[in-house]
Amino acid sequence: MVINESLRLYPPATLLPRMTFQDIKLGDLHIPKGLSIWIPVLQIHHDKELWGNDANEFNPERFSSKSFTSSRFLPFGAGPRNCIGQTFAIMEAKIILAMLLSQFRITISSTYRHSPMVVLTIKPKHGIQVFLEPLH
Repeated sequence: MVINESLRLYPPATLLPRMTFQDIKLGDLHIPKGLSIWIPVLQIHHDKELWGNDANEFNPERFSSKSFTSSRFLPFGAGPRNCIGQTFAIMEAKIILAMLLSQFRITISSTYRHSPMVVLTIKPKHGIQVFLEPLH
């Protein structure tokens, strides 16, 4: 739940480019073949209508709900064009998080300023200052 919520707030790709290979009718909207479409993942992941009034807050519990639907959660894309490395990335994140939490107490520095910056991916503008205190 923590990893998913982190990926919701800070997805690896903020925009997903797609191109239509055939004419598509979506409700009253006609999307012609060859049109380039950009899916705004960051905006979808922060939409209060989809995620609630706390959409900009870190709340891993939102992924424990039976009412959660994955169609609005797109950190690696969706469908047949989703990221081939998704399974590996999630496994790697779980292993690293488990190793860190089993060995260290992690504290954020009082000088840390939260300012995410979108380049191609999201990164902390001023870095992340943390203290790692060994547990043993």
